[in-house]
Amino acid sequence: MTQSQVTTGGTIPAARATTLLEDAGIGLFDLNLTTGESAVSAPWKTMVGLAPDAEISPQDELMARIHPDDLGAFNAADRALFSGETNRSKTTFRLRHNAGHWVWVQSDAGVTDRDADGKPVKISGVHIDVTERIEQDKAKDEFVAMISHELRTPLTSVLGALKMANSGQLGEVAPAIGNLLGLAQRNSNRLLHLVNELLDFKSLESGELNYNLSKLDAREVVADASQSIEGYLQDGQTVAANMPEGTDPIMLEVDVNRLQQILANLLSNAAKFSPADSEIELNLELHDDNICFKVRDHGPGVPPELEGRMFSRFVQTKSGEKKKFKSTGLGLSICKQMTEGMGGEIGYFNNDDNGATFWAKFPLCAA
Repeated sequence: MTQSQVTTGGTIPAARATTLLEDAGIGLFDLNLTTGESAVSAPWKTMVGLAPDAEISPQDELMARIHPDDLGAFNAADRALFSGETNRSKTTFRLRHNAGHWVWVQSDAGVTDRDADGKPVKISGVHIDVTERIEQDKAKDEFVAMISHELRTPLTSVLGALKMANSGQLGEVAPAIGNLLGLAQRNSNRLLHLVNELLDFKSLESGELNYNLSKLDAREVVADASQSIEGYLQDGQTVAANMPEGTDPIMLEVDVNRLQQILANLLSNAAKFSPADSEIELNLELHDDNICFKVRDHGPGVPPELEGRMFSRFVQTKSGEKKKFKSTGLGLSICKQMTEGMGGEIGYFNNDDNGATFWAKFPLCAA
């Protein structure tokens, strides 16, 4: 539509709107909750392999065709609509096609009539065939998983060899060679980190990420994290681990591997955005009944345009600082989901002098 053709105040007639939806292959349906009478449009019938003029009882046909694994979510969405908990019943489920395969359908329904007491009497909505989109997403996820798994195995082997060489176990090497080996180890660490992010993102998306909770001493967690991050540091950077005075254990209940992953992500981000020869701080603090891990960097800080979005997926700063290293933009989102999955909280603030501090907080527990 060109600008000269645009008018205001116009409304597409209901009959015309219905025709447009049907021409697009979108199935329409109505259900009278009092009488049980139901009706569907011709595209709904063809969506499941029926003739456009087939004589059917639509509601019975729908319920008979829903995949058993999807029926619970379908009924739950309808119950939430009928009770007034939600304004729309939105769900995606599979319907059996007459040819024997399954069709993915996206449903969006709402109450269109109520009785004198406000109870739903009639619902209407649309069903859209999204099979192609679902299959494309599945193929993409399978491809990412396959590539990630295929990369992780050789990367882990290469990284193990580099660590052994850099540790001196294979003998002394010339300084120039040592510098190259150190660079190779840091870049291998970063590449493995990106691969793991893709795998974790896929697991979180599918709800398959599990947590093996156990009681840990936060002092040991900080010590391990500060040592493990050394391979990610730029030349001249150091990590300072600061903990409360004393030696008494500071206990929390988390998945140790997931917590170390969270801290490694925060520390590696701090290394990316901090200048060379700077010190990154990993602080362990107690706040009331909570244990707080704080990672302080000396970079440019979080820009104002990312306020409230830092832990969203695929969010990256547009400043030149991010060009130091490539990133998926998933790390902080994964950290947030993992932290909350273990009953914690995560956030950040810009420091008064320079840089930013990212923190993860978990409940303190008895030894």
